[in-house]
Amino acid sequence: MGGMVVLLAGDFRQTLPVITKGTPADEINACLKASTLWVHVKTFSLSTNMRVQLHNDVQSGQYAAALLKIGEDRMAKDANC
Repeated sequence: MGGMVVLLAGDFRQTLPVITKGTPADEINACLKASTLWVHVKTFSLSTNMRVQLHNDVQSGQYAAALLKIGEDRMAKDANC
């Protein structure tokens, strides 16, 4: 990129690469973290949910926390499933 700053935003758990007729291993090898460029990436994490902070919306905060638990596989699983 010639020293250009590029901003990538989003939840990488939700943006998997699409590989036609690819195996799960092909998808993993095609992801950004498998790229040779990954060593040059600086990651920053946002720590404050601004919707909850600005609007004092408790339900949005609970929903956001539940989504993070699901994404990090920390949500309790239903024994019937």
